[in-house]
Amino acid sequence: MQKIEIISLVLILFSVLLITLGIIKLHTYPGKVAEERNHPQKDAIEVTSLLGLIIFPFWMFALVWAYSGAIFGALYDSPEKSDANEDDPGPDSVTTPEKSDANEVEPGPDTITTPEKSNANEGKVELGSDSVTTPREN
Repeated sequence: MQKIEIISLVLILFSVLLITLGIIKLHTYPGKVAEERNHPQKDAIEVTSLLGLIIFPFWMFALVWAYSGAIFGALYDSPEKSDANEDDPGPDSVTTPEKSDANEVEPGPDTITTPEKSNANEGKVELGSDSVTTPREN
């Protein structure tokens, strides 16, 4: 075997290996997207994207599925829902919030307050330098 034949064979094998790894990396992309986005069905998306090696539309479906956040089937129960059910006292128990000064919030610069109605200004609301007259209730 001549030197040129050995170099050609190595380049061909390297090219085949590089193309194979590129195709595998491309076909695992939807699974990585689903994992980054914390999709609840990331394993199913990864399997579907790898099936795309055989049937290409599966890969396209997996990519759309990973970005959409859609959940197929009724097997998934959200963690928020299960956590809320543990602390839920049930429909028969009724709790009323207690009023305390600790629950009141100081108005900040972004808080919109309405002026208290008094007998002198009944029917008027002050808005800066303008005033708006509202109909009086009888």
